[in-house]
Amino acid sequence: MSPAATTDTTEADDREVAPGVYRFGTARINWYVVEDDDALTVVDAGLPAHYPQLAPWLDRHGYTLDDVDALVLTHGDADHAGFARHLVDRGSSAYCHPDDHHHLRDLPHGPPAWFLRNLWRPGFLRYVVEMVRDGIRDVDPVTDVEPMNDSDVLDVPGSPRVIHVPGHTPGSCALHLEDRDVLIAGDAIVTRDIYRNREGDPQLMGPADEDTALARRSLDELAGLGDVTLLPGHGNPWRGDVDTALDIAS
Repeated sequence: MSPAATTDTTEADDREVAPGVYRFGTARINWYVVEDDDALTVVDAGLPAHYPQLAPWLDRHGYTLDDVDALVLTHGDADHAGFARHLVDRGSSAYCHPDDHHHLRDLPHGPPAWFLRNLWRPGFLRYVVEMVRDGIRDVDPVTDVEPMNDSDVLDVPGSPRVIHVPGHTPGSCALHLEDRDVLIAGDAIVTRDIYRNREGDPQLMGPADEDTALARRSLDELAGLGDVTLLPGHGNPWRGDVDTALDIAS
């Protein structure tokens, strides 16, 4: 049974967080739509209950689902791949770093050890309740995925440049929209502490990173991009010199 549509905490008029980039999801879990020349790229796919957010926005902006040319996944975690299968089945091309293809094939995942160790935290428990309510146990596997690699400029709307930043997962990537000064960071950098349920400064995911030391080293791959709008997988946008964000997060 499909989960009920989740409460959407982002007002429709406030979705645009950078030129031609729109934020969807909830206060805790983000995914984005990139608009370019009357075609669209969805970046990450939230949870299954987020999918009903897309159609009304498409309709208001004069699009249909056929205008979603591509889905780009920053990594293969279930809370980023929730409705990916829906878009792939409708003909959207999906991209993810090959080191995370196994994550997508094996969906849905059981709870990892770090997840169980943090259930005592009241703030994190609210995050867990949201994920269960919004269908994390019902995410369909995705097998039809194109590889994307470090430094690739994807031939999809928005032309994002791929920056491989392993650590959170082996295939974690950020996407740099160079002509818009936008960095979609996935879970390489977030601005919400999911364990305490608080917004904050740029930070690593901590216990949720598969390799925290590698995640910290990978931040160097993002250095020197200048002033950006940083769009994380969890939390509100952050704006400023990316090197400042990296110093705070590390």
